[in-house]
Amino acid sequence: MAQMFANAIAYEEMMGRWSKRLAVLFLNFAGIGDAHKILDVGCGTGSLIQSILDRTRRAQVVGIDPAQAFIDYSRTRFSDARVIFDCGSAGKLPYPDASFDHALSLLVFQFLQQPGTAASEMRRVTRSGGTVAACTWDKTGQEMSDHFWEECVRLDPGAEEKAQRPRVCNQIGQLSELWRATGFEGIEEITLEMRTDFTSFDDFWLPYTKGVGPQGMYVASLSPERREVLRDALRKRLVGDRDRPFSLRAAALAVRGTVPH
Repeated sequence: MAQMFANAIAYEEMMGRWSKRLAVLFLNFAGIGDAHKILDVGCGTGSLIQSILDRTRRAQVVGIDPAQAFIDYSRTRFSDARVIFDCGSAGKLPYPDASFDHALSLLVFQFLQQPGTAASEMRRVTRSGGTVAACTWDKTGQEMSDHFWEECVRLDPGAEEKAQRPRVCNQIGQLSELWRATGFEGIEEITLEMRTDFTSFDDFWLPYTKGVGPQGMYVASLSPERREVLRDALRKRLVGDRDRPFSLRAAALAVRGTVPH
């Protein structure tokens, strides 16, 4: 898992265009206000943090991520004194009980081996009455990855097993069930939808060649010849014989709840 997220710049090239848009939608749903201390669990390259800073003037934000490369990147990206970054695990947050007003997590829970532990930790470090919210990709609503994986499996039936695709917290109802089991109140789950534009096929393809995330790791595992076969198949599927701009849809699941008094 650590290897999949070792290159922060490549991750930003591949996922930044999606996570920046999703962060705005997720933050609207989470409903947090200004003048609060907010924890971003699995902050990555800082898409959610940037969205928080853009809409608040007094909020203090702590970002934590297990990938040191992401923390180093984020520390150079953000100069705002309201933000600090720590390297650490969602399953063992290095903060005292009730030390944050809100705890948020964007595109993390689908990769966790023990999501219940992470949810419990987010509840522990959030004060009574505070909001805890998370957002993951919807397994059934991702044109951005469906095209990719369907072609991979068509060309290589073993691709599904090799690809390390997320298998948890990515179906409707799973996040809200987890939030209920963790003891949150006022639980609400919704679907967030978005589209992203690509200027050309290479705008879509090249980020996958950087070895980041499940898709990038799968492409990196292919021989040059098989990689070119996959590239040609995807190109034909997405733009046909003539390169052109296009857009793809993605859907995400978001849940929020409050810590009981």
